[in-house]
Amino acid sequence: MSIAIEEYQELSTLGKVIDLDPHNRRIKVYQMPQEEVFLEVKESLEKMAIEKQCDKIIFYSKEDEVDCLNQADCEKEGLIHGFFQGEDAHIYSLFLNEERNQPVAWEQEKKVMEIIKQNQKEALELELPDEFTLRSAKIDDAPRMAKLYDDVFETYPTPINEAEFIEEMMNDHVYFTIVEHDGELVSACSADVFPAFNAAEMTDCATLPQYRGRGLLSQQFIHLERKMENLGVQTLFSYSRAVSVGMNLINARHGYKYGGKMIQNSNISGRLEDMNIWVKNL
Repeated sequence: MSIAIEEYQELSTLGKVIDLDPHNRRIKVYQMPQEEVFLEVKESLEKMAIEKQCDKIIFYSKEDEVDCLNQADCEKEGLIHGFFQGEDAHIYSLFLNEERNQPVAWEQEKKVMEIIKQNQKEALELELPDEFTLRSAKIDDAPRMAKLYDDVFETYPTPINEAEFIEEMMNDHVYFTIVEHDGELVSACSADVFPAFNAAEMTDCATLPQYRGRGLLSQQFIHLERKMENLGVQTLFSYSRAVSVGMNLINARHGYKYGGKMIQNSNISGRLEDMNIWVKNL
């Protein structure tokens, strides 16, 4: 959830909301404090993290802001080219628990990237079979979408198995697509727009197991990318499970470039998992 800075007066120098996320045991900071107050703000963030049972603080910083992070026990995990209105975002993390800073499945993740490198063909726009339809999601679709996500994921970084949450997202710059098969909702995907940064996260990708391998998510990526272009979004990025061949392959084939790995970053499929960063500039 997002938490107003006013609830933590000592963090008022940031001047905007912080993404406080106890479910994933993390805090995201999208606006860096001034260098002269950084250590004071960092101390306050650590205090808040302990109070909220979080053990990872993530900073999205510009090039001229990274010096204080390098000097403050923060580790660089990745880069999103063009995240800040065309300016790069350097992603640094402060781990408050050394166990949190351990890759989940290093050998498996390495094999995934080897597979990706060997399968670098470009994704093609194909016609879906006649019995499948792809369209933008509507508010009325939220209950069925919530059930889809509940069926596919044991756990997920957000409460997307709740229809009310999906409706809130739809009203807050999140654009969903869905695929139906003979009237049944079988796949969904979204683009979560950050209006202040002119960037969007490609996320919430799910397909029922029996319908995988048919390119349903790939076609939704094409649909959403065109939507983002029409909205004037400059940068697309995605966090994909480092142990998943499928989602990493979709990103690579759609022209996304690898931007690093975020260790134990998201509570998905029953555990905290490492997430690969993928970036595409439109």
